[in-house]
Amino acid sequence: MSQSVTIERFRRFPSEDFKEGDPVRPAVSKILDYLIGATPENVCHLSFGMIQKVAGLRDSEEDHRTLYRTISYITGERTQLLELVFEYVMDDFAYILDEEEEADYKSTGLFSDPRTGVNVPDSAQHIHIYFKASRAVLQK
Repeated sequence: MSQSVTIERFRRFPSEDFKEGDPVRPAVSKILDYLIGATPENVCHLSFGMIQKVAGLRDSEEDHRTLYRTISYITGERTQLLELVFEYVMDDFAYILDEEEEADYKSTGLFSDPRTGVNVPDSAQHIHIYFKASRAVLQK
């Protein structure tokens, strides 16, 4: 399937999945436009705040709900526009968790420093989440 066909499918999904007037629809559209127009290096480390800004959402309770619904949708099985990345950062050391480490961390809340194998007592303060564009988006 060509990239343009894939992108057009992505563009149709929100209107198929959300009612007219649902704020997720335009948010997804704005994010998709950004992802397609940006260079790969600009879409490999996206924060919640950056996605909020790109989606045109404000810092309000209602827009926060829309942001979380939008992120759930664009990282979900249907679209997979963005991939969720878990990164362990301690001082000047950064490490991307693999799928198994991520699953263990999600289920137990525990993480062992990959350099020492020792559990990190305050791992939640050192595990950071960000997003990156999926391969489907990067195949421009």
